[in-house]
Amino acid sequence: MQTTPQRSQLFVASCLALLVTSLSFGIRAGILGRLGVQFELNAQELGSIAATAFWGFPLAVVAGGFVVDLIGMKRLLIVAFVFHLAGIVLTIFAGGYWSLFISTLCIGIANGTVEAA
Repeated sequence: MQTTPQRSQLFVASCLALLVTSLSFGIRAGILGRLGVQFELNAQELGSIAATAFWGFPLAVVAGGFVVDLIGMKRLLIVAFVFHLAGIVLTIFAGGYWSLFISTLCIGIANGTVEAA
C-alpha cells in the first residue's frame, strides 16, 4: 500500500476539478436568465444570486488555504466535490430565490475550495 500520493494522479484530479470549476461558472451564467424567468425574479434578485458565487469563492479560498495544511489536498478536493454536488442538486430542485441563492453559494464555495487545494 502506498502512503504517498502519486503526483500524476494528483495532477489529473486537480485538472478535472479546475475543469468542473470553470464549467460550473459558465453554465450557471448561461442559465441565469432562464431561471429568472422561471422563478419570476427581478434583476436585483438575479444580481444578488449571481454575486453570491463571487463572495463564496474568496471566502473558501481563504478558509481552504488554512485548512489544506491540516487535512491535505485530497480531503479538500473531496470537500469541493461535495459542495459542487450539493450546488448542482440544489439548482436542479430549486423552488425559488433562496434555494437558488444557497445553491450558488455552494458552487462558489466549491470553486474556491478547488483553488485553495
